[in-house]
Amino acid sequence: MRDLVNIFLQPASVLSRQQERPDWLTPGALVVGFTMLVTYLYFDRVDAAWLTEQGLLRSGQEPSAAELAAVRENTSAGVIKWSAMIGSAVGLAVSLLVYAVYFLLAGKVAGVGVSLRQGLALATWSQMPLLINSLLMLVGVLGMTPQTSLESLSLTSLDALLLHLPVDHPWYSFANSFSLLSLWTVFLAALGWKLWSRAAKWTAAVCVGVLPTVVIYGAMAVSAMLK
Repeated sequence: MRDLVNIFLQPASVLSRQQERPDWLTPGALVVGFTMLVTYLYFDRVDAAWLTEQGLLRSGQEPSAAELAAVRENTSAGVIKWSAMIGSAVGLAVSLLVYAVYFLLAGKVAGVGVSLRQGLALATWSQMPLLINSLLMLVGVLGMTPQTSLESLSLTSLDALLLHLPVDHPWYSFANSFSLLSLWTVFLAALGWKLWSRAAKWTAAVCVGVLPTVVIYGAMAVSAMLK
């Protein structure tokens, strides 16, 4: 329990212990659990028919009044709620596993012994700052109106803090996906790698920590530029 606080205050001590006694279940359960909770509560409160209409409009379609009426009549709030919650949990769990495999492979390339369990520990503990965003979203969900977009509740995103782009802007998805907390997660991953590799300099650790973020958001940036 102490580590759940110290990862924000004294991360070096927490990450050092993870090399010898990796614990991925505790932080993983928290990150995934809060994501599921926020997703469930949001889709339980949102106007499901309105949300479906917004999805159609954002995709560039121009549904007629009759088609919109049919959407409202046939939208199942329960199906959307449960599928969204399960999908968010599975998606996040898979991404954490991918990160773990990435750390495993990076260890083989760099000559640092990293097991899959250690990779999972570094992946989950380095993502703990995202809990801050989940808690802020939870507060927003509890006080939102039924016709509120999920993106508007992510108060740590680049769009919410700085840009405020219109929905049809080419960079809208990038700006809403990129959370400034991602910089914190990169730092924690780099710190853990530096401690585990016992490197004197930060160069290799920063490269390992930042590469996944650069790849993900680089691809999104290219997509935005091509629109």
